[in-house]
Amino acid sequence: MMMIQQVVQSSEWIIPALVLALVAWHRFNTPPTNRSGTTFALFYLGLVCYYFLIVSLWVLVIVFLSQSTIRLDRVIQRFTEINPETKAEFAQYNPLIAALFIVVASQFRQVLDIDTEARSFCIRLAGIPLEADRLALELAKSADFEPQSEELRSHVTEVICQNIGPQALSFSGDTIEARFTRAVALYWLFVGPKNNVRKELLPFARNSYSRSAYVRIMELDETTTVARAESRYEEMINAGLAYFTSPDRSKHLSDALNKNITEVSNLVCSLIARFVLYCDRTRIGRRQRLLSMGFTGNHPLARFGLDQWATTILVAMGLSIGLMIFGPGVRSPSVAVILTVPLTFALSIGFAVSGAVLVAQRFIERVQGERLPYPPIAELVLAGLAVAGLSVALRIAIPLIPALIQDASLQDVIKQFVERSPGIIVPFVCTISLGLLCSYADFLSRSWFVVALVGALGNALAFMAGGGFVGWLLEPDLLAQFYVHPEQARKLIVINTGITGALIGFIVLAAFRRSERVRKDVNAQVAGGAGIAMLEKHAPAAGNLEAPGPLGTEVAPLDFGGYTRSSVQEMEGRYVCFRPGFTSPGLITAYLLILRWDESESCLVFEEQGRADAAHTQKGHVYIPGEVEYVNFVTLEKGCIRVIIVSRLEKEGSSRGLILTLSNPAGSVYTPASAPVVLRRVKEGEIPQLGFIRPGLPGYDGYRDELETVVPAFGLFAPPLQVDAKRKVRTSRQRKRHTPDQIGRLPTNPI
Repeated sequence: MMMIQQVVQSSEWIIPALVLALVAWHRFNTPPTNRSGTTFALFYLGLVCYYFLIVSLWVLVIVFLSQSTIRLDRVIQRFTEINPETKAEFAQYNPLIAALFIVVASQFRQVLDIDTEARSFCIRLAGIPLEADRLALELAKSADFEPQSEELRSHVTEVICQNIGPQALSFSGDTIEARFTRAVALYWLFVGPKNNVRKELLPFARNSYSRSAYVRIMELDETTTVARAESRYEEMINAGLAYFTSPDRSKHLSDALNKNITEVSNLVCSLIARFVLYCDRTRIGRRQRLLSMGFTGNHPLARFGLDQWATTILVAMGLSIGLMIFGPGVRSPSVAVILTVPLTFALSIGFAVSGAVLVAQRFIERVQGERLPYPPIAELVLAGLAVAGLSVALRIAIPLIPALIQDASLQDVIKQFVERSPGIIVPFVCTISLGLLCSYADFLSRSWFVVALVGALGNALAFMAGGGFVGWLLEPDLLAQFYVHPEQARKLIVINTGITGALIGFIVLAAFRRSERVRKDVNAQVAGGAGIAMLEKHAPAAGNLEAPGPLGTEVAPLDFGGYTRSSVQEMEGRYVCFRPGFTSPGLITAYLLILRWDESESCLVFEEQGRADAAHTQKGHVYIPGEVEYVNFVTLEKGCIRVIIVSRLEKEGSSRGLILTLSNPAGSVYTPASAPVVLRRVKEGEIPQLGFIRPGLPGYDGYRDELETVVPAFGLFAPPLQVDAKRKVRTSRQRKRHTPDQIGRLPTNPI
């Protein structure tokens, strides 16, 4: 009941604050495509910055009114005589008057220009245009596009054949004809139907909302991107006519056509990116829409960024408010306390998460490949001190605003900060805890859920320790302000901080685990030129030209076997892979093989670790055909392919099969080689024997016994053909004729 009375008494603050929030929302989202160029976190980050600017102006006007800088009472006195009590009553409505003053003043042109500049500043600060530009560049440069509907394909064919000729038409490959056809198809997919918005012409905008979004995007960009795209399209058609009909296709004509193709593709993809970001709030929704439009390229998720950071802050703030209001043994707080304390705590935790993730990412990139590196204690301590400094600034700045409104002195704010200063221990501890957990999250060969649970437990223990220390440092008088029974306050602080730490640890570790896996895949693609994952994903099996499954789903593409995540979840884990050596008789090579589900590619992937010949470490994708009980581990790198075919992986026992790869027994001369191979799951706590294992070393006999069971049950080697003596001599002479030039043309990247 007391809480309700406080809310009613504070309504003169709450109502104008909400009104200004609605005003900020409307203005910041004008034009509405502001939202189309961003994600959830980026949009609301810019909105909050813009709202804070309005609130700052609102507070400034309130201070002027409270200090009688703007003497409205003199205006009122001209119409009626008022006493001091009436003046005090009018003073209560200063927040409402200030909000009305801001809304009315914004209708004047000079003030509106200032407001426009403020909104532009907040949009740039949040990086809203960058998100759309990033996606547009990705669609134009790295994503494959192919028209999906037969109507679009036939229309593109008709346009090219009538204007130029069939020699300029090609729906596959990477030739100039294919790039030209792709640019024409992109134009008629998105820009061409702008004057005739129908379902059959817009297969990617089936409902009224998406069609309305399409019309809005095209109208708002009519004088800029759309007009440029139409102009460049006409130039591209003319350049294509000159190139494809010329008997002498000179470099000048080729360069001009390629330039126009690039410009048209970039402009159309820019419009598509804004449309997709406008219609779909989630990444999975955007991927599915892009897939329906014909973009079959891989669009990797970003690393731990603003979306995850904003989610962590909102969760911390909501949980803090809930514990303050509904927590056991807690006194009913005032509205000012509810608005300031959780906000201060949540922002401090946000700084801690940013510092911890930054240190962990740098640490993982620096020690990549090491088994158990020493933790980055020094960097985490420095990051924790920086977070503590930012927390100090927040704990002084945020309470300063209501203090100025209530005519409180700066000394009161400083005194309050000194009393509550032990609270900066929790963000410091959070930085250290999350930094250590994220740094070693990559070394846990488990699913993201298990890693998140470990993060929740570890961070909860760290928060409980920090919360206990904070409760021990706080004075009893301060504890009595927040808790009904001060003698039990320290226990409640430990419990509440533990709950908060567990939830934050779960969210951060889950997001960080997934983002780091995606980062590794992206780095592998960049390091591998065309990219291991991209090459495999875009190389369909013979006779199977169906499109892969939706990106980010729980079903693998058809080229990989179309298996579901639930059906292969038991296969994930750590295996020891061993086979005979190719060059040394009796030698056994053993290394670890990590098998996990990749969120970004929707399939199982594997990665080798602990190889004695580390330069030949491989990783790739897992193909599981539905009709046979065998699993294929495929590595594709710069044209070289290595395949491991083993029996179905089970929880217990070993999987057996054959490996086909390249061996270099004579230095730079490579020879196709095959051998029996065994994969055995590594149990919890087991330390398998790895490296080059020779007879007499521990583990050798067990590995040898299992390898002997491969043939003939799990693999066959065809017997050699009978060759007469003359053919054998002739073959030997042919081998000797290999010149150094011929040897140099052999592959240089062994698999």
